[in-house]
Amino acid sequence: MKSISLKTIIAFICLFTLFSCDNNPFDIKLNDKVEINVTRLDSAMFEPDYETVVSTIDKFYVEYPDIFDIFMRRIARVGGPETRNFVDYLQLFLRNPEIRESYDSIKVVYGDFSKQKNEIEKAFSYIKHYIPDFLVPEIYTVVSGFNESILMTDSAITISLDKFLGQNSIFYERVSVPRYMRKRSNPELLPVEVVRNWAYTEFENLDSVYNMANVMIYHGKILYLMDAAFPKYPDHLKISFNENDIIWAKKSEKHMWAYILDKKLLFNTDLREIKKYTDDAPFVAVFGDDSPGRIGCWIGWQIVRSYMKKHPNVTVNELLEMNDHHQILIESGYSPN
Repeated sequence: MKSISLKTIIAFICLFTLFSCDNNPFDIKLNDKVEINVTRLDSAMFEPDYETVVSTIDKFYVEYPDIFDIFMRRIARVGGPETRNFVDYLQLFLRNPEIRESYDSIKVVYGDFSKQKNEIEKAFSYIKHYIPDFLVPEIYTVVSGFNESILMTDSAITISLDKFLGQNSIFYERVSVPRYMRKRSNPELLPVEVVRNWAYTEFENLDSVYNMANVMIYHGKILYLMDAAFPKYPDHLKISFNENDIIWAKKSEKHMWAYILDKKLLFNTDLREIKKYTDDAPFVAVFGDDSPGRIGCWIGWQIVRSYMKKHPNVTVNELLEMNDHHQILIESGYSPN
């Protein structure tokens, strides 16, 4: 039998190590799957004729008292039953040609919503694994008239499906949605946007020191939870960027970090300055037109990843409960090459 050379053995070990290092620690087998209940208020409101819906409006208030009140007041914005001319406003909403046309598009894009339901269930199943006391919320889908995207209550999530019809949807041109915001309207982002909005509600920023580092790392913690909840998703989906945004961010990481340190931005407490780097925007001016908005959140994500790599015994739940973000920064050893 021909002997295997030492060089071959070393090459095999290196190859094995390479693939082992690339293994995703979050890509685990789940024993239990969370099930969510989805109520299609969009279908209930727009499949019947207007008169039928208006005549049975009391039934909706009985069946979904809290959610339906939120829908009427904050999403449809027609007030409640006690509001003067409520029925007239409701009929105007239901008869609006653009809104009804958007519902027709919802039926084409989402069908029975089973694909999105399955993705949300998988994400919540992972969250349940890492956060055992997680309580599964109810899901309600609605047509908002292009108002709210996602609204949260203590036990429910309301999703406006007309806000997730795809960045090239003609409706967003008609209602003047800024182009940089449209890329968050793609249907494949809906599960991520739902889970991320839930996370921001569930885990508030309680750090007593408010500055750029705190805000960046807070967003980074939420994005790290997206790593855990969507282990098979690429980074650009988890942060609702596009692929070119991630390519740009990786290429520019060292330069951005050097700039932030040079300008002493980490401890800047000016809210307007912080928002320049962490809020939705077409780009971050100091980094050029090719930079994505919210790039500070992406950097915070890399800091948190670095911290968790150095602290493998810290659980996802423990990370989310940590409120000393300055400690995370110091102990991360973050230093992009």
